[in-house]
Amino acid sequence: MVEREHEPPSQNNKLAQCLVSFGSNLGDRDRVIAEAARRVARSPIVKSFTASRLFETPPIGGPEGQEPFLNAVAAIDTAHSAREILGLLQGIEHDLGRQRRKRWDARSIDLDVVMHGQLVGAATALIVPHPRYTARQFVLQPACDVAEHYRDPRFGWTIRQLTTHLSAGSASMSLIGGDESTRQNLCKRLENDHGIRTFAAEIDLSGLSESLPWISQTVPALPIDCPDRSTFAANLPRLIARMQWSTPATRWPAPHQIWPTGTRWPEYRLEIDDLAWAASEIASALDSMRCPVRPVTTDGKWYFD
Repeated sequence: MVEREHEPPSQNNKLAQCLVSFGSNLGDRDRVIAEAARRVARSPIVKSFTASRLFETPPIGGPEGQEPFLNAVAAIDTAHSAREILGLLQGIEHDLGRQRRKRWDARSIDLDVVMHGQLVGAATALIVPHPRYTARQFVLQPACDVAEHYRDPRFGWTIRQLTTHLSAGSASMSLIGGDESTRQNLCKRLENDHGIRTFAAEIDLSGLSESLPWISQTVPALPIDCPDRSTFAANLPRLIARMQWSTPATRWPAPHQIWPTGTRWPEYRLEIDDLAWAASEIASALDSMRCPVRPVTTDGKWYFD
């Protein structure tokens, strides 16, 4: 059983419901991820802590030869800011030997703030809600264990609705932002380098297996009232990929630049300074929409002493 450290009085009694993700595929995965969960649960800035089951998933993207990941999500209540929660997580990562190399690389421990109440905001090294969790079954499926009713404050869907939507039809995205030439060039790279089907305008899926991913250069007409079963239509994208250069004038993470339209459709953030990198990122995101997520525990007590 995990004993909580003494919590000092808070100046703000309003609690935010937060989601924190856990991942490990390097070294003694079971020991490290359990220790990370215990440290979060015991923190004086965490009011309550409920863990999902522990899941195993294959590595997505990154160097070949990686071991499978252990993944979990915890729902926590806190009166502290997203920045303070991130500081807690990064301190735990450092103490447990995390070395930051590159995205999708192997890691001893990976902790992220996925959501922090109704906050939509950003600062250096922090964007909430997490701008790429919407494509990650290894986050969404564990989150359904503990927070399926939480709503993403950007587009209003619950975690359960998003997970069901992502699992229906082909892994797919429609591009928005950038310019027409950039979208065309990105789609050419996706076809030539990754073998992903792309569409310039009308999405015609005739002859395309439902198991194959696709990308469209433009966003089709989307249902006004969503999510419902109409979002499962095969010719509708699972996500909108919002593209932007990270130049000094247009750099993330300004929230009005990440989600300027207030769309009711789930989105994924995509930097496009390097189109080869952006194409690999999309390919990995499409893989993560369909990666197998296998529970390896029957409950959320895997981190208990």
